[in-house]
Amino acid sequence: MDRKKIAAFIFALSPLLMVHTAQAQDHQQKQVELAELAKLPVKTIVPITAKTKEQAIAQAKVIAANPDADLAEFRIDLLNFANDSKQVIALGQELKQILGAKPMIATIRTHNEGGQLTISDADYGKTYQAYLQQPFMDMLDVEMFRDQQVVKNTVKLAHAKKVLIVMSNHDFQKTPPEAEIIQRLLKQDELGADILKIAVMPQSKQDVFTLMNATLNVSQQSKKPLLTMSMGKLGTISRIATANMGGSFSFGMIGEASAPGQIDVTQLKQFLKTVQPTQ
Repeated sequence: MDRKKIAAFIFALSPLLMVHTAQAQDHQQKQVELAELAKLPVKTIVPITAKTKEQAIAQAKVIAANPDADLAEFRIDLLNFANDSKQVIALGQELKQILGAKPMIATIRTHNEGGQLTISDADYGKTYQAYLQQPFMDMLDVEMFRDQQVVKNTVKLAHAKKVLIVMSNHDFQKTPPEAEIIQRLLKQDELGADILKIAVMPQSKQDVFTLMNATLNVSQQSKKPLLTMSMGKLGTISRIATANMGGSFSFGMIGEASAPGQIDVTQLKQFLKTVQPTQ
């Protein structure tokens, strides 16, 4: 190949090289952000539990003004217009503006996992696809036990839109065996989750230790940030002890809780500062 042909080939290839370089830089930036999220101190998340637009805006303003709240979770399924994607997207964009630098997780918690919205797998996927066309969230909660192709498609589009995936599983009846909790969290990692989440209900003190031991085990196998909790009054200690077990996040509340066992976010922040290791 002569010099002119080589020059023409390189010229033709240069846009592809630029795209590849940009993608690599985006990936590196994303990894840096994830690494920061995984570091101590544990980050606190406060849910927006509103039924109306006005209530959601008011709650977002309170969260934005509270220095002890690090992130917000927008519980879309609790809205009285949760099925109206256009209204949800518009509100989500408004909430994001109010929250400013505080990241927001968008969540449809379905009836299958203790939420308020009953929705088919197909509609679940279509709804999230619609949200991601105009992303208003920094992170998107995806339930791991929805249709696996829907999960994979959602993860792929979210990452293309630079939205992180919180993959989740909830059991409001019991605490699965430790090996099962570990398996589910590692499966989330395998499915492309950026943050691994599980919430379980304890029936005994031993169940609380089961959850915490599983968290520690997974933290030693995966570099992904962990969001794990044992719910209810019995499991409240897990929301604090997560700092010592490899967890990266803990849910607190301002006003109304979104799950049993949540602690006021200011108290939670103080507890976490007291118990979490310095490294």
